[in-house]
Amino acid sequence: MTPPGRPGKAAALVVGGSVSFFVAVNLVSSIRPALLADPDPAWAVPRLFLWLFLVSAVASSGGLAAGAFFLWSRSGPGRVSPGALPLSPPATVALAATALAAGVFLRSVWLSTLPFPFMGDEVNLIGPTLALSGTWRDFANSIRAIPFGVPDPHEVIGVLYLRLFRGVLEVFGPTITGLRFPSLAGGVLSLVTGTLLGRALLPRGGGALAAAALAGLRWHLILSRNGWHLILVTAMADAATLLLLRSRRTGRALPAVAAGLVLGIAAHFHIAAWVPAAALLAFAAWPARPEEESRTRTRRLLACTTALLLAAAPLFLLRGGRASGYLARTARHNVFLEMRYTKSLLPPFAVAADSLAAPWFLPESAGWIDLPGRSRLGWVIGVPVALALSRALAFPKEELSLLLLLQAGAALAAAVLGGQAGHPHGFRFGYLTTLTAVAAAAGILQIVSSAPPRWRRAAALAAIALVAWSGARAARDALLVWPSARSTFDGYHGEDTLIGRAAARWDSRGSVRVERGLGRSDATVDTVRRFRLDPDWKVRTSSAPQAELRGPPFRRQFRVARPGAQAEAGERLVERVRDGWGREWALVFGRAVRGS
Repeated sequence: MTPPGRPGKAAALVVGGSVSFFVAVNLVSSIRPALLADPDPAWAVPRLFLWLFLVSAVASSGGLAAGAFFLWSRSGPGRVSPGALPLSPPATVALAATALAAGVFLRSVWLSTLPFPFMGDEVNLIGPTLALSGTWRDFANSIRAIPFGVPDPHEVIGVLYLRLFRGVLEVFGPTITGLRFPSLAGGVLSLVTGTLLGRALLPRGGGALAAAALAGLRWHLILSRNGWHLILVTAMADAATLLLLRSRRTGRALPAVAAGLVLGIAAHFHIAAWVPAAALLAFAAWPARPEEESRTRTRRLLACTTALLLAAAPLFLLRGGRASGYLARTARHNVFLEMRYTKSLLPPFAVAADSLAAPWFLPESAGWIDLPGRSRLGWVIGVPVALALSRALAFPKEELSLLLLLQAGAALAAAVLGGQAGHPHGFRFGYLTTLTAVAAAAGILQIVSSAPPRWRRAAALAAIALVAWSGARAARDALLVWPSARSTFDGYHGEDTLIGRAAARWDSRGSVRVERGLGRSDATVDTVRRFRLDPDWKVRTSSAPQAELRGPPFRRQFRVARPGAQAEAGERLVERVRDGWGREWALVFGRAVRGS
């Protein structure tokens, strides 16, 4: 069904303006502002040509983009609304069940053996978490500065998350499984909430398509392995969205209260939760229907806002012994500081321009979050997402359109305020994975609905096959390529994991002394060693000579030293700690000493 009106004019201006902005920022960065503003008379003619080139490129690119979008919005495919998936109800249920089962399997397989290093921020939570009393006294200071074990921690985490993590460690122990279970739980929960979002926002079959898209989305797959607290925020943001949708459709304030409480709790997990919270507050304030009374939406907004602030209040009020503020991360680095450091006005414009292209064209800047050089979405998912966003611009009053535009706008504003460092950042904006899958499902349904009626079933089956093919490739990348990639090792500073595991191996054969400063984080080395976080630990200890495990007649001492170190008196080299690319990170020397 095609919405009434003549869409496209304002949206075409937005699209054209965005393309012009992107081209202008990148050309100015390439040419350099100093050349464009150089007052030297000798540069007058070259400067004139540079300005003519810049203006013509900006105007022509924006005009072409606006014209193309306007023509598309007036065409048949551009005006078709996403329709129901042309499959029988049993087939749709089977698709959803298969996608969910495959998604859970891909996120849980090799949970404790997938060979990627530990993130210092996460692994070093084990000791302080186990040291919590388990009583209300833990909340005297509602946050803790992280990473633990460093003199100048740059982030904070809520004690509420640490208490949840403590419960996980009590079940699984301080093991690799216990460390990675929060990421798995968040991945599985958000897989379910993403499916429910698709079901709530799209015609019949939309939830099944959203599940299929999300199950094989590389971005979400990797976060389900290392997203720890942030992937849990994704599930909570989805739950809040579902509650607000219920509040908007029923006119009741109680679901809005529940949504606010969920968002406030999410803020205890990661500061990034405030970004979807801002978008959802705007969503709560927006009229659900043209005839909705202003007092109804005011009541909904006040209910959600009040509950959010009450749930988040302990972050700011419970401050006993606090050394680092809740907003310390944003105070340490933001776009205003970048402008001061660089003495340039370009950073906010550059990060905004990059944000417009990031989902499709800009690879992740940090190797530990994704594979370098890869599009985050790829063309199979990226094209339907672009189509859904285009439709959102053309028909902004639809519920899904409004939600997409508000979340995109909030993410863009947060990215600009955060600055260029580390941008684009798939970890920080991981909460968008589920909404991305819903947008992909909407785009696929629109493509299928654009086909002639007799071809729609075939088009739907072809689209599902393409999504499955894309998901299989993404699963291969997330499970086989990304964990063992050099960029992942370097991004995680995997040398700390290697050195800690080497020390733990030799602990079973004697006393071990690890020199300070071998890796990036002594705390990470110590944690990996202390809790023996090695998937091969049982294999190695069971295969070791039993005489060594019982204790030799000579007491053995080992020293883990930096590469190039010389053996001391009585020592001999027993191991070179190397990564998979031949780089040497430490040497292990051993010697036998008389005595019991």
